[in-house]
Amino acid sequence: MKLSKFWLIILFLLSLSCVRYSFRGALPSYLKTIYIEDFEYQSREAYPNIREDFMQKVTEAFIKDNSLRVIDNKKSADLVLSGSIVSIRREPVSINLARAQQVTEQVDEYHMTVTVKAECMNTHTQKPLWSGNLSRYGVISGTALTEEIDLAISQAIDQIIEDIINKTIAAW
Repeated sequence: MKLSKFWLIILFLLSLSCVRYSFRGALPSYLKTIYIEDFEYQSREAYPNIREDFMQKVTEAFIKDNSLRVIDNKKSADLVLSGSIVSIRREPVSINLARAQQVTEQVDEYHMTVTVKAECMNTHTQKPLWSGNLSRYGVISGTALTEEIDLAISQAIDQIIEDIINKTIAAW
């Protein structure tokens, strides 16, 4: 009896190895290509090269994901991703009360919050596959210098791009 259970388990595992998986999520089969419009930079804060960095990362993420083919012709695309970087804000999240001769507040930690407004349009139905604002943050110290701030913004952008990929592939 034990021997037959062993062979059943082996057969089950072998059958799993023959199954093909699709990473297309819930996308209809006719959606195969995506065109990514240049996102606008609308934030009041000046962070050089953020828009270019965002565009490069979102394009590379779709190429790496390989569920949709990124194309250069908007008219031929099944999906069009568009949007703007709405804001980049520095928000205090951890404050320390220092007591020397007088009580002073000192920020120990900030969130560098990036907000992007995006829409993924299905060109066949002329209806959005999804749209909305996406906000994520990276953490910096209260004494952060430019390099740490840039890293936190980059981390927030990476998280937003992951959200964009997930929303598009899952067709939420």
